Amino acid sequence: MRANRRITFIFMLMGMGLCSAQHQPNDYRSEYYAVLPFWESPYQPVKGACPITEEEALKRIHLKVDYNANNQVIATHVKLGNHYKEFEGRFGNLNINAPLTKMVYHGNEEIHTFFDRFKNQIAVMGNVYRKTYEKDEHGRNIALTFADENGEMAADWFGVVRYTWTHEPDGSIIEERLDEDGKLVPLRSDFQFLRTRMMFNEQGYFGTIQNIDSTGNLVNTDSGAAVFQYFYDQQGRFNRWEVFDKDGQRAVGPSHTSGEQNTWYPYDLKDIIFFNQELNPATHWSGAQRWHFEIDAYGNKTSLEFQNSKGEPMNANGGYAKYVAEWTSDGLHLVSESYFDKDGAKTVHKIAGMHRVVYVRNAVGLITEKRYLGTSDKLINRNDNGIAVEKIQYDEYYRRTGTAFFDEQGKPVQNP
Repeated sequence: MRANRRITFIFMLMGMGLCSAQHQPNDYRSEYYAVLPFWESPYQPVKGACPITEEEALKRIHLKVDYNANNQVIATHVKLGNHYKEFEGRFGNLNINAPLTKMVYHGNEEIHTFFDRFKNQIAVMGNVYRKTYEKDEHGRNIALTFADENGEMAADWFGVVRYTWTHEPDGSIIEERLDEDGKLVPLRSDFQFLRTRMMFNEQGYFGTIQNIDSTGNLVNTDSGAAVFQYFYDQQGRFNRWEVFDKDGQRAVGPSHTSGEQNTWYPYDLKDIIFFNQELNPATHWSGAQRWHFEIDAYGNKTSLEFQNSKGEPMNANGGYAKYVAEWTSDGLHLVSESYFDKDGAKTVHKIAGMHRVVYVRNAVGLITEKRYLGTSDKLINRNDNGIAVEKIQYDEYYRRTGTAFFDEQGKPVQNP
């Protein structure tokens, strides 16, 4: 009996030691993903897709997620290999907003702050310097608010100052987005879902989003949409979405289509094909029926071509058929962005009126000049603001201190 009690006591000590080790404040683990989270709602800010190894992450753009011993996310890093990656050239996300995001936990609050690649704290999504999630007694998110650098209330890009989430008995979540006057804000400006009910799928991603009234009944928007269904591949990459009305019939969403099908290879998004209510090719609000991406070895998008249903280039609503991005040889920095028509000839962006943007950088890769060029590769004043050159200044900590604007003659442009 004594021997048995002694063995039991030893195992108890071992178990106590193990639990203690698991809760050490500096004990953590990291995960790596090739794809940033799907971002229809900030309720779930970190949900990476296409998990990869640390060795694979050294060769490409990736999301690194750090966890503490309580399995809470404490930081997200967007990197190419060991270097932080700026959000440039159609690369970005609405939930992961900065090269480095840190999370701290105080009582029922989860606080997010944002940093550039030099570890300077920055604002994101306009003037959001800090995000604060409020949690219930079960640790579930129930509210999100934004603050500026002075701690005052701030709005995100969509005019939202506060998100609220109500957890329903069936596992669904009702989301409301409020502006500074307490009025409901649409999911996005062209996505007129005012009050949304969201349901998770078996993979832990949002599988269904519904537009509902104050009593929980489905409501059609002006286009007839009431339900969006989302589908993911086995790696958690966003695969397809479809639109339905409140009666379950296929409908048209804010993109002027009834859905889209994505294809990925090997890690990255290659094509988006748009379809109508009959599942036939449809024209997206961009003016194209298909988007085709080219990707470099690091995961940078090097081109986006607007195509018809046959995969042929077509001039879309922006006045061009192809957008081309040039990167530095190490894949870290954007060098230029250019526009071409369906025949491959130089053309201009319909709104800005320029063909090419050239980025001049200093020794640490910061942009010191943006130069806008026409099809003759000479400086040209943009149509929308009259600017031909932007010159950017930084302090000793690599923080932007000012920007000066000039026209194609080198004359200053005031208040563009």
